[in-house]
Amino acid sequence: MIAIYTLSNGEQIIGEWKDGDERTTVIVDPFYIVETQDEYGNNGMKLINVCTFSTQQYIVVDNTNVVFSMPANEPMARYHKKLVEACKKADTYKMIEDSIRDMEDMEATLRETISKRLVGGSTIN
Repeated sequence: MIAIYTLSNGEQIIGEWKDGDERTTVIVDPFYIVETQDEYGNNGMKLINVCTFSTQQYIVVDNTNVVFSMPANEPMARYHKKLVEACKKADTYKMIEDSIRDMEDMEATLRETISKRLVGGSTIN
């Protein structure tokens, strides 16, 4: 069952309920529900994956932090399912590796530029 959880810190999370123990709730494929506005000022909401950079796709929440939960309506459950499928196809490892490689390239370029300036190889005075 896909449910929407409101936590004691005010966050709302949507995900699939799984059995925890008497003290915890396990939420599989959790997404934050965030209010947003488009460029025209229209209010809406978006879902953000809680576990984007994790090897697991679930969280364990202490029941004392769950204010209430309710089943998601059918359109919201479909939306959640589509996002879960899209996230499984997204290659976050590749994005991270590409970002690290870009940072390393920038560092190498910076080192090269500094080295040229220190030994007089630069045309900039």
